[in-house]
Amino acid sequence: MARIEQREHTILPARVVGWRAAMAAILIVLAGFNLRSVILGVPPVLPLITRDLALDHTTTGLVTAVPVLIFGALAIPSGWVAGRIGGRRSVTIGLVLLAVGAALRAVWAAAAPLLLFTALLSLGIALAQTAMPVLVRQWFPTRVGFAAALFTDGLIIGEAVAAGVTVPLMGALFGPDGWAGTFLLWSVPVAGMLALWLLLAPPGPPTAPRQVPAEDGGAAAAKDAGDEPARRMHVVHMGILLGSGSLVYFGMNGWIANYNQALGLSALTPAALATLNAAQLPVSLGVTAVAQRIAGRGAPFMVAGIVCSAAIAGWVFGPHALEPLWAALLGGGSSIVFSLGIALPPLLARRHEVARLTGTTLGISYSFAFLGPLLGGALWDLLPRLPAVAFVPVAAASVLQFVLGAQLARLGVRAR
Repeated sequence: MARIEQREHTILPARVVGWRAAMAAILIVLAGFNLRSVILGVPPVLPLITRDLALDHTTTGLVTAVPVLIFGALAIPSGWVAGRIGGRRSVTIGLVLLAVGAALRAVWAAAAPLLLFTALLSLGIALAQTAMPVLVRQWFPTRVGFAAALFTDGLIIGEAVAAGVTVPLMGALFGPDGWAGTFLLWSVPVAGMLALWLLLAPPGPPTAPRQVPAEDGGAAAAKDAGDEPARRMHVVHMGILLGSGSLVYFGMNGWIANYNQALGLSALTPAALATLNAAQLPVSLGVTAVAQRIAGRGAPFMVAGIVCSAAIAGWVFGPHALEPLWAALLGGGSSIVFSLGIALPPLLARRHEVARLTGTTLGISYSFAFLGPLLGGALWDLLPRLPAVAFVPVAAASVLQFVLGAQLARLGVRAR
């Protein structure tokens, strides 16, 4: 007797071509931009928020830590949601939550609403960014590496633009203390993106039940069960590999200012932070140009590991005047890992598994990235006379990039 399988079955081609492909590529970049601009617009005005709301250091830290915590905690459920309702709908819901949460943060100037609405918008980001690789696979099945790199370009552009223009725009539009206005400012592009998405995003593939003979289904189930332990190991591998790049980025962003202050080098901090973030964009654009040829290969991750390892060694043991150089290398290396790592789940997974595998991979990745700065702080507390120990997790993550990249071939990942 045949059994009904509810697994997603494409009746019509999901791939987009012609002008629809160009529009889909633009939407991928714009989505990435808006998924980062809202949260990266906060650090430049955080001292004003801390002062005006009389926040303690723990609450101040939560303002920037809540998004990473939610990304890690909700990545797996977000993958399940994307698998159930489709990538396009997941991104739509995510953009709605992001726009609403970002705008409401400007309404109530108090700590509790700030954290609550930050959590709400972070939920929207988690839903949307987990669904994007699903759409990358659906819309560009033969160009997964290139399309995934476009999404990363959008994320990095959003980070760089928000970090660079928030304060000047605040001064011009809302005055030198108008930090609440910046929340509303960054919610406007999200609302515009939502409108474009509803009008122009290609539809997801239609679904229908599929008849599968019982014996065939049983054989497939047995094969899936046999492959499951190896698949779990692959997910852990990809999650830690992707997380190692994020740890380098978040770890350096989190500790550069405190480290330089402890050493009396605060004058170097602006240049170091600027180059750390700015270096990501040209590297990401360069990776985009060759992403389709190198996606899924271990060599780029190994190169990133070597570059980051050398840079963190130079940061700690080299001349302090070269901090911008080391920061640029660390930012560029982490960008390589993220740009190519985000393509791994859609390259490895079967079509119906992309959402689940992406969610699990991102959950491991963000959890790993969040733990790194915490361990750095614990080591600094343990050895208060050695501020450089805060960068030990960054050094370890740099080595992991090389080691896990070297082992990537055994996962059976190949470019599409």
